[in-house]
Amino acid sequence: MRLTDRDSEIVSTLAARVRLFTLNQIARTWWASSKHSHDQARKRLKQLEDELLLRRIRLTVVELHELSSPIVTWAPGQDQPNLGSAAWKMQSRWHATPRPVSAYIATKAAAKQFGGAATGRLKHHYQATHDIGVAEMYLQLRKSRADLIQYWVGEDILAPHRRRQKLPDAVIASLPGATPQLVLEFGGAYDKARLLAFHQECSANALPYEIW
Repeated sequence: MRLTDRDSEIVSTLAARVRLFTLNQIARTWWASSKHSHDQARKRLKQLEDELLLRRIRLTVVELHELSSPIVTWAPGQDQPNLGSAAWKMQSRWHATPRPVSAYIATKAAAKQFGGAATGRLKHHYQATHDIGVAEMYLQLRKSRADLIQYWVGEDILAPHRRRQKLPDAVIASLPGATPQLVLEFGGAYDKARLLAFHQECSANALPYEIW
């Protein structure tokens, strides 16, 4: 099977940058101009499964709305954001009823071919909603600030370089061990105390951040 540029981008992103994409995320991103985007995406993804590059999984998650911008943006020299308001916004979006979705993860074969940390399994299913949020954050950066995507370093690649430090969901950096240009976090049902700890860590190290 000959991989198209679209195939390669989907598989390499899942292998090295995010843990999963839902079918909906893939269809509206890479088949946006197609009339039957979900059907066409599903058909091609099945071919990538048959090539042992992707694995389809079923998850029960709170499916979040498409993100448009960060909830909190901060840079050194700025005042501390209103973290109480930010916590309320993050917590309020988790009230939807969980529902089943189809999602795709990369295999070990994909990681061998494209690089990355993919293993062909999702280690913590209870974190799936959070992982979907991180993937959504990635897709929004891809759409609005595409020049940054090549420098995206995800949590699994970053982990060996952040021993005894807090581990964000992703950073924008030239290398996994380099000082980040930007720290990225998808906000779960975070309370103000957790946001404050995150802010203080970034502030102490003069690292700009976004929380989505």
